[in-house]
Amino acid sequence: MKNPSNWLVSSVLLSLSIGAQASVSITPFIGYTGGGSVEDQNERTYDIDPALNFAFAIETPLEQGRIGLFYSNQSSDLQNIGNASNIHYLQFQSSIYYPVSPQWQTYVGLGLGASYVDADWVDNKYGFSGSAFGGVEYEISKHFAFTAQVRWLGTVVDSDTSGACVLPTDGSSCFIKFETDWMNQFQSNIGITYRF
Repeated sequence: MKNPSNWLVSSVLLSLSIGAQASVSITPFIGYTGGGSVEDQNERTYDIDPALNFAFAIETPLEQGRIGLFYSNQSSDLQNIGNASNIHYLQFQSSIYYPVSPQWQTYVGLGLGASYVDADWVDNKYGFSGSAFGGVEYEISKHFAFTAQVRWLGTVVDSDTSGACVLPTDGSSCFIKFETDWMNQFQSNIGITYRF
């Protein structure tokens, strides 16, 4: 290496140009999740109560869209039984954006990852999950945007998993399990995106 200072200056300039092109978007969401059900030994179905959810996305631009990670958490109960459940999703997601006007964009995307169902009546708490989503984004400034989206979340579950429950109507005991091998949930979310 003939001149170390030239190498140092070149490295700094290269890293600054890469840093100037890179961009990260962080979006906290608040929303509402519904869907998912279980059944007892008498084939009576109990839905997972719709409930508030909190979610978070961290993404970076890629061509006409973004790639990144999505996390969501919903705490709920089973309708008419009251058994608590806490459902977590962590997914790698990719989306494509379609400009509508200088400040408005629409987007669609897909996600793949895992879910964790934290409930007393679930033996196998982890499952493969997928999602499909779409929404709109309004750019408030260069660094902030408002976004709203709807999202389908599906999880492969073990329908043989069962747990004990007590029916509040007559105090009798029951056994509950997932109704199918695939649990579907739907979210509607709003959030603020911060870009840096």
